[in-house]
Amino acid sequence: MSRIATENKLIKIIKYVMPIATIIISLIFTTFIVFSNIDEFKKESKNLKKNYIINQKQLVKSEVLKVYNELDQEHKKVKEFIKKDIKDRVNEAYRISMNIYKEHYKRESKKEIIKLIKDSLRTIKFNNNRGYFIINDLDGNAILYPPKRGVEGKNFINAKDNKGFYFIREIIREVKEKSEGYIEFNWKIPFRHDDKFYKKTVYFKEVKPLGIYIATGEYISEYEKSVKKKLISRLQNLRYGVNKFVFMIDYDGNYLSHLKNEYVGKNRITLKDENGFYITKEIINTAKKGEGFVSYVSTVMPETNLPASKTSFVKGFDKWNIAIASGFYNQKIDYMIEEKKQELDEKNRKYIYKMLSFSLLIAFILFAISLYVSTYLEKYFLKYRRKIYKEVEKNKKKDILLAYQSKMVAMGEMMENIAHQWRQPLSIITTCASGMQLNKQLGLLTDESQDKSIEIILSNANHLSQTIDDFRDFLNSKKDKKEFHLQNVYKKTLKIISSKLESNNVKLSTHIEEVIISGYENELIQVLMNLFNNSLDAFKINNIENRQINLKIYKSTNFAYFDYMDNAGGIKQEYLNKIFEPYFTTKHQYNGTGIGLYMSQQIITKHFNADIEAKNIIRNTKRVGVRFTIKIPFK
Repeated sequence: MSRIATENKLIKIIKYVMPIATIIISLIFTTFIVFSNIDEFKKESKNLKKNYIINQKQLVKSEVLKVYNELDQEHKKVKEFIKKDIKDRVNEAYRISMNIYKEHYKRESKKEIIKLIKDSLRTIKFNNNRGYFIINDLDGNAILYPPKRGVEGKNFINAKDNKGFYFIREIIREVKEKSEGYIEFNWKIPFRHDDKFYKKTVYFKEVKPLGIYIATGEYISEYEKSVKKKLISRLQNLRYGVNKFVFMIDYDGNYLSHLKNEYVGKNRITLKDENGFYITKEIINTAKKGEGFVSYVSTVMPETNLPASKTSFVKGFDKWNIAIASGFYNQKIDYMIEEKKQELDEKNRKYIYKMLSFSLLIAFILFAISLYVSTYLEKYFLKYRRKIYKEVEKNKKKDILLAYQSKMVAMGEMMENIAHQWRQPLSIITTCASGMQLNKQLGLLTDESQDKSIEIILSNANHLSQTIDDFRDFLNSKKDKKEFHLQNVYKKTLKIISSKLESNNVKLSTHIEEVIISGYENELIQVLMNLFNNSLDAFKINNIENRQINLKIYKSTNFAYFDYMDNAGGIKQEYLNKIFEPYFTTKHQYNGTGIGLYMSQQIITKHFNADIEAKNIIRNTKRVGVRFTIKIPFK
């Protein structure tokens, strides 16, 4: 399909199809919106309950987490306070011990000094008589143990708690490495007559001159009891919203806090709802798992004083074995749904009316716009076609002119190359002919010398003939795409240009691999000749003495490469991106045409589907030459 036919079809689509489609789509969209709103209303009614439950779940969860975080913070403070307290106590005992040592070390033995320290610390009690000091040496021998004096002198290096932890060994290792520190292990409370083990935190410090360490500790559970009791008492009165509260139950089923004070302190582990669901047990089980929601029928709803469906969020605080919970009553949702139904009904009626009005208005506006756009495009395409025709004609003339100029330049260069190639053979022929004539006049011409001169003349005449054949092959206008050797491209170019290279004292270094490609051989010769001629001009312009050109022809898996380099001074950086533009030249004073590299690029890119790139060669920050890389794809 032609471009004009395509443009006319597009204009018709815009003019007729677009307005009609717009109206149809608008009607379909409006109808869809009407029924969608009706359906959305039904879904919204169903989702109200779901959304309410989600919001209420988030609310009760948020309140429970607040209480949980407060308990957690207090629990952390308990541990920090215990650590600070026992450290202060040990440091006090350490100061007493060091004072005794400093006072007696000159006149008393180490053993006697240790006894003095032991007697001084034995009677010190603290923390409601739970706290006391112990002294051990670094071999694990008990020196001071107030709860049981009978164990003093015995070795406890192998003492371990109920989990197999050798805490005395660990203390001694820490003392040797750091002199002091904390340790936690499980141990029985001396003043309790049970076989339970309790978590104990101990602080120890070395008395280096005596090879002993002093320690004391605190059972976390004992200290936490008083803190826990005070905190729960404060949270008992915590309320939020209307009749909403957080309640707490220990893992044995005892209610620690509740909205109804009569429940506090009672064990309700057997509490069931009307469906036989064990409320307290399930709350405790959920708390032990971590957290979660529990649904059940509450014994009474505060607003109605009747049983009602309730959902509670539960989170376990395992450090104190407490279930923290708060809930909401589902029955409140029904009142909200009825209100929302009325609001949504009115809102949907207004929305449908607005959408119908808006859709009709948009359809009318788009119809008017499409008519205007189609008329405008029709005029624009007509103007655009005229402009394209003009540009095409200009480009044709420009291409013809460039091709003519390129041909004239090539012919000029060919004539110069022919002159270079013929100069030496003609000189030899002239010399031999005049030599024979002179020898004949002098009577010195012999048959042998005459035959030799004729042989030289014939040889050079054949050379001139071969030169004409070489140039004729190059100037052959036939363009048959064929496979050819890049070696032959180099050899044929060298036949044409070699005399100019020799006369300009140019040293040519090559590395030519066997590469076969498909294309137009003569055009590639023209490109290579352009590169040689540009280098020769640059050598003259820049007065280069040691003139060198390096040419490499090689291949990779899918590409053939021409790597051409000279040392003719390179190209100014600001010109480097312009050298392939038509009529751009840096050789105005030398009659440069500016079309050689342009035509070379056109040949490489259009006829070989290849790339040509130019870069300056920089050595020690100085521009010494230029490098052209031609990359030709081949199969």
